Amino acid sequence: MSRIALNSVVRAQREVLTLELALYHAARDYPGGAAAIAATTGRNASTLQHKLSPTHPSHMINVQEFGEILELTKDRRILDAVHALVGDTIWQELAEAYTCDMPETLTVGIATYFRQVADLADTWAKSIGDGQVNDSEMAEIRLQVFRGIQGLLGMLNRATYVHRTTRGTDRG
Repeated sequence: MSRIALNSVVRAQREVLTLELALYHAARDYPGGAAAIAATTGRNASTLQHKLSPTHPSHMINVQEFGEILELTKDRRILDAVHALVGDTIWQELAEAYTCDMPETLTVGIATYFRQVADLADTWAKSIGDGQVNDSEMAEIRLQVFRGIQGLLGMLNRATYVHRTTRGTDRG
């Protein structure tokens, strides 16, 4: 893997970010940005932008603003950051886990998981090819491992869904 420094936009797509940067990028990527979030939530746009800016460390998002940003953006980087803070936790997105087609439901889960494993293997090989792993490479591996665990949980949830909808109640 290349040892060049990545800009913040690329890092935001490839790594688990700090909570502050995850909120900043989530708001920045939201249609209309922080100003649109402020308008939707009845907040002052300038104040919210200052609170989200990495160059204004004295301004901080409060819990209510955090919840509003997460609810509006539904940005997975925020959840990744929270779970990285806590450690040894993972979150699972279920909204897109199920379709009305039972075989497709299971097949999509397996295919998604194998793509995640392939991406991790590729990143792993590139990162350790020179005998060392830098911070950026470690952050990218960490994110892909998180996604792999989520993929496995997604497969379990799909199988559970198919089981319950085709066999009735759980039989232990």
